[in-house]
Amino acid sequence: MDYLLISKLHVVFAGAWLINFVTDLILRSHILSNKNKIGEKKFIHLYMTFANLFGMIGAGGILITGIALVLENPAYGFFSMSSNHWLATKQILMTVLLIILVTYIIPTAKKVRVAIGRDLESSSAISEDGYKNLQKLFTLNTVINMIVLINFLFAITHRFFGS
Repeated sequence: MDYLLISKLHVVFAGAWLINFVTDLILRSHILSNKNKIGEKKFIHLYMTFANLFGMIGAGGILITGIALVLENPAYGFFSMSSNHWLATKQILMTVLLIILVTYIIPTAKKVRVAIGRDLESSSAISEDGYKNLQKLFTLNTVINMIVLINFLFAITHRFFGS
């Protein structure tokens, strides 16, 4: 594959993931300001849809193109702290991110989806357990977004500080 194309795609996927950071903040504020109001379930559903969509596109794209970049560039390697500490750190953070995603976010998101139900128009209240899981999801998404932001900063600054 063409290394330049893979590199550009990697940047596009990183951009998708950074968009998730912004939409997370905006939609979360709408959810919190509409707690126990009509439309609350729609905002939660929209929040989860955006987080899922941009998360899957960003994470999947970054993972695939990142692996391809390492395989295509002989100067790179997997988890090699001695040659590219910035890249090894990014890879470790990505591994942590994937563990958080699979172990905590996906099960919590399923619980929130059950709590809001299928009928987003219904006026039935979300259970206290549903709100606890939603708050947990907010916290976990913040952790993920911070890891993504740190990885992004490593990517754009590593040239200024040497390999």
